Amino acid sequence: MSGDNHDTSQTADDGSQALFMPDDVAVDQLMSMGFSKNAAIRALFYTGNQTVDMAADWLLENSDKNLDTPLEDDLQCTSDSSEEDDAEDFLSGDTYKMVFVVNAELNMGVGKVAAQVAHAALSLFRNMIDTDAKAQMLMVWGHMGETKIVLRGENTTQLEALAHQASSLGLDKYLVQDAGHTQVAAGSKTVLGIFGKVVEVDRVTGSLKLL
Repeated sequence: MSGDNHDTSQTADDGSQALFMPDDVAVDQLMSMGFSKNAAIRALFYTGNQTVDMAADWLLENSDKNLDTPLEDDLQCTSDSSEEDDAEDFLSGDTYKMVFVVNAELNMGVGKVAAQVAHAALSLFRNMIDTDAKAQMLMVWGHMGETKIVLRGENTTQLEALAHQASSLGLDKYLVQDAGHTQVAAGSKTVLGIFGKVVEVDRVTGSLKLL
């Protein structure tokens, strides 16, 4: 399954959004990994119907939740709530995700990478939470499973270029510069965090591979 964008919903005769339509091949592949059909459909929905790898990562991150109930239950609960904007996001396929691009040229250890990704996530969240519109986006993201993807960046130049591209698209981003206490030199740009709608974030990072 490619990383190209997919049609993730059907449109009813009256122009309203109908139920989400998952990629059937991806559903089959996820089921072959041992996940239930309902869990596979949920994972594809909450990761924007993009790739099997992304969906599998989401399933592992959310393994503590009940994933076997039909996706329609979530959609119905959302459409019945007073959060009309949230419902529109669910039904339109405008899901959100937070992506982290790790600077591979620094050859950081696993623990260092984990710390730097956490730094990017917390800083990005803190920068957004005090703005009402952005806090609303974070709330929708939370309802949808808080999708987080870690990707491989080649070097500092690439991270800087991606950060510039994200800014030009109006996406929230945070580029971590390390203090230099361990493993890397002070000022090293270790991880770029980007948050936004899946389709927009993919315009920046869609060609990158998982770390």
